[in-house]
Amino acid sequence: MVNNHRKYKADKPFLPVEDQIEKLIGRGLSIGSKEKAKQLIMTHNYYNIINGYKDIFLKSPFEGDDRYIEGSTFDELYMFDRDLRKTILAVTIDVECTFYTNVAYFIGKEYGHEPQKYLDKSKYNTGHKQNNGKTQRENLLDMLWKNIHKPRIEPLIYYKNNYKNMPPWILTKGLTFGQVYTLFELSKSEIKEEIIKSILGIDYVDEKLKEFFAKMMSIFIRYRNWSAHGGRMYNHRCKPELTFWEPLFTMFGVTKSEFNKGRGKNDLLALTASVMFFYQSNTGSTIDYFVFLNSNMEKYRDKRVATYSKVITETGLPENTHEKFLNFISDGAQNKFTLSYLTKEGAMAIE
Repeated sequence: MVNNHRKYKADKPFLPVEDQIEKLIGRGLSIGSKEKAKQLIMTHNYYNIINGYKDIFLKSPFEGDDRYIEGSTFDELYMFDRDLRKTILAVTIDVECTFYTNVAYFIGKEYGHEPQKYLDKSKYNTGHKQNNGKTQRENLLDMLWKNIHKPRIEPLIYYKNNYKNMPPWILTKGLTFGQVYTLFELSKSEIKEEIIKSILGIDYVDEKLKEFFAKMMSIFIRYRNWSAHGGRMYNHRCKPELTFWEPLFTMFGVTKSEFNKGRGKNDLLALTASVMFFYQSNTGSTIDYFVFLNSNMEKYRDKRVATYSKVITETGLPENTHEKFLNFISDGAQNKFTLSYLTKEGAMAIE
């Protein structure tokens, strides 16, 4: 039934790209080359470039003033965010690869290479019921068996045609990041613990660490998918939220009180903190991320000093992020955030 009493905003009729550019000029936006502006709009979409980023540059957006701050240029924030998106996609793909490898390795180590054994439903927890009335385990195992019997991609097709069994380190190549996480989530506790210990380079795992690791992986999955689909990154907030891990957030100067108000829970700071936590025993990958992140931030700061602080505040990151990271690296020690988990006795001492 249609709600005839609902008040809708005025429709936005189609505008040729030339008229879109003239409209922006009339609102005070510096365009430069109209031909370049037209090319950008036709390549990246008007909404993505203009509507997605306009609030940072408008004089008084919450008071109905849609004129641009003097000196605002056409593509500056969009280009910053595009470079940021590339950096986030690259690091989350690396995380995904590391996670895939460890999940497949420890399932194979524990249960072997034969699907009848490593896909035995008794090896996995039931999970919750899903929309089709089946449990997570039923849906996951149905999908995995389908991939074995009717593979659609390589190397699954090659293994189906040439080998009697498809091992877990091949089968997982046909899964999304989220599906591999479900495989991890439904695995028995001892398998999950081995995966976490291997990735973090520690010797003991407790429930607190399991919870943080699970939240962290959910953050990675959401940011990986959002960046892959061209989403706006600098002020993105994903649904999963980290729990407060004091040694990690202390490094960024974030107090428990600030965290409780939202800073570092699900923003770009949360992702950055997760990268540092995930790769704490492999700082080379963290360095790569920070080199590109810092390059993006400096490039934008040099072009737009006036809005730089505003944009960085939206990310949740401190303006001296690079300095804090250099201090972290100069300390030299690995596993800074889980030192007490290097032994079982150390972890129990803080409980």
